Amino acid sequence: MREHMRGSIRLIIGYLVVCVLALNLSAVEVNDDGRELILQAQQAYRSDMNERPVVTDKVIKTYITGIVQRLIPKQKQLPEGTKLSVTILESPQPELYSYVDGHIVMTMGIVYAMENEAQLAGVMAHEVANVAEGYYLSMYQEIKAAERAERSRAGAGALFSGLLDIAVDYAVERESIRQTEAWMSNDATYGTTMKKMAATHAAQSAYYEIKDVVDSIPAKDADGNWLDPRLRFEPVADAQGMEYTALAGYDVEETAKGWQHLYRVKSDLIKKKEAGMGEFAAQLRQTQALMEIHTYRMRQSLGASGLVQTRSDIPPTRAEFAKSLVNLKEVKTAQKVHKPSKYRKPYMAFLHSSLFPRAEKLMKEENYEKAYIAYEALWSRGIHTAPVAYGLAKCQLGDFAFGASESEKESAEKAYEDAIKLDSKYALPYKGLGELYGDWERYGDAAKAYKSYVKLAPKAKDRKRIERKIKVMERKAER
Repeated sequence: MREHMRGSIRLIIGYLVVCVLALNLSAVEVNDDGRELILQAQQAYRSDMNERPVVTDKVIKTYITGIVQRLIPKQKQLPEGTKLSVTILESPQPELYSYVDGHIVMTMGIVYAMENEAQLAGVMAHEVANVAEGYYLSMYQEIKAAERAERSRAGAGALFSGLLDIAVDYAVERESIRQTEAWMSNDATYGTTMKKMAATHAAQSAYYEIKDVVDSIPAKDADGNWLDPRLRFEPVADAQGMEYTALAGYDVEETAKGWQHLYRVKSDLIKKKEAGMGEFAAQLRQTQALMEIHTYRMRQSLGASGLVQTRSDIPPTRAEFAKSLVNLKEVKTAQKVHKPSKYRKPYMAFLHSSLFPRAEKLMKEENYEKAYIAYEALWSRGIHTAPVAYGLAKCQLGDFAFGASESEKESAEKAYEDAIKLDSKYALPYKGLGELYGDWERYGDAAKAYKSYVKLAPKAKDRKRIERKIKVMERKAER
């Protein structure tokens, strides 16, 4: 039954999104309310970025900006007062969101997670569409108009009437993308709503029938809290973004894979963090959940502060939703403009030209955690070189291995050995093995590794220090 319902939902979403795309809306006309929101978005962006670590590397910025520019359809006019620009943050945690004024914010965690440029473009297209189509500007202007008409500040009547002509499929976004499992098992009202929508889809008659069904969906959740109206545009932006992706010549089949990778990275980071917390992990989860609920409810305000930013969440069902959008008529038509490509070579060239120097720099600065993430991204994408393997080994343990577990030491040892297999004349892995074996109390192996290093790098600046270490290791080995 649950699988049948999921299948029905996918069909319903596809039908509703087609209705939205088929509207062929003209550019949003920005009024004084819209201009006010754009100004507030600019201020919010500056405030939010004030203390966040922004990536300034020109190679990275140029590459990502190029993808954004490619995604904007030809002759597409952005809403007045908006300008697309990208800010990249120094964080392994996948984050992707945008502001009404056109600022798109993403983390290096998004870049690291992909296999090719098509996947990167596919997930970014969501935010490009949000800005280019002016969804949030339109909603805010409608809300302000409703307020002036002395309607409820909650805006349920206004939001679920006039705006539905623009984004009729918002109503299922919460159920289909973010909380499918929750409402299926716990909320009869939502279940009843889905049945009505299935009946409407079967009929596929007049638009007013769809509107009647969506109007019946409650504006509040099961706890009586107002739903965030911004969520209504998320599936619409996904659909429009998929069309943008196809028009730009990217393989739209890669978009779902991109979301899958992001969800995996996000989950792995959470597991790693919880593993480090040990017995405090449960308490951490509870605290974070309370903070997220508090933040979510604060953002439900229909004022400007609740509409200046849209966030791309990465639930497990998002990839499944993206798959369903590939079959939209508009997307298939858009794919005929260009031959779809994954653009793997440009992405790999970008990784090698930007991330490797970046990883080297971070390692020299002894920022081993961030350097390891960069090296791991290179290695996992098939860039198997001796320097990358050495970087993985070195950054895995840092300068000292005595505090590492046996499995961690063995992993680092293998990485050093991989580097030597890739280039037996590359000296640094031997030095790394010497350091590792010294802390591991394998003194004979340490002396041998250090000797190989000195032989391959006779002019190394630290030669004298290493020669003294060799003597120390040999004495310890004889005891």
